[in-house]
Amino acid sequence: MNLSRVYAIVLRHYYLTIHQLERASDLFLFPILGLVLWGIFAVAFKDQFSSFVLFLVGGMILWVVFERVGTGIGIDFMWDVWERNLINVMASPITLFEYISGLVAVSVVKVVVSFFAMWVVASLLFGFSISSFGFSLAAFWINLVIFAVVLGIFNVSIVMRFGNTVGPLTWILPFMIQPFAAVFYPISVLPPLVQKAVWFLPISHVFEGMRYTFEHKSFNSSEFLIAFVLNVVYFVLVLIFFAYMLNLVKRKGTLVKL
Repeated sequence: MNLSRVYAIVLRHYYLTIHQLERASDLFLFPILGLVLWGIFAVAFKDQFSSFVLFLVGGMILWVVFERVGTGIGIDFMWDVWERNLINVMASPITLFEYISGLVAVSVVKVVVSFFAMWVVASLLFGFSISSFGFSLAAFWINLVIFAVVLGIFNVSIVMRFGNTVGPLTWILPFMIQPFAAVFYPISVLPPLVQKAVWFLPISHVFEGMRYTFEHKSFNSSEFLIAFVLNVVYFVLVLIFFAYMLNLVKRKGTLVKL
């Protein structure tokens, strides 16, 4: 893999972001508005539930990390499809693997910017300090990003295979997962059958571990390890799936028709 080509993809998206309002607003406007909305809702009930603000604001911040990366990879790919730029990318020396790596890097950079913006807003408006949780939150954050990358690569794979008609799934899939991810509530409140299925979602272990960290001020290593092992399995599977879809569209010649 040529890192200079990956950097070229990152640089291209940097210039597009600073010159296009719709891309720039995606970094700050929607994450911060969502945080403020749920933060105010949590503050309204903090007298009845002492840890409500902590759980809800913390859950919202980590959810945005997952949602921004998971949808960002697919949406940036869709931008190139909509702008008829994908054929130009494919005609260049860059490989598809380098291109996807660039999109992953772009999404991670974007979510870091959004994360720090939300950190500042949460600290100023709601007295929520992420830094006090240190390593524990950082470890779960890494697991969250890995699973989001898995989802993003899956999104790109199905768009390559079925065309831009399935493009909306890029931003729908994370919200289809959200009810089962235990973002704002513990897994124990879910129906027993659903609880068994949810165990196979790395993101559910991340949010369970987050709540444990907030409540006990200690690191839940078991939830971290389960999420990490599941992430490794899903990452390998999605790479196999991506390679299969890529070979399929190459044989059919449909990639250039997107």
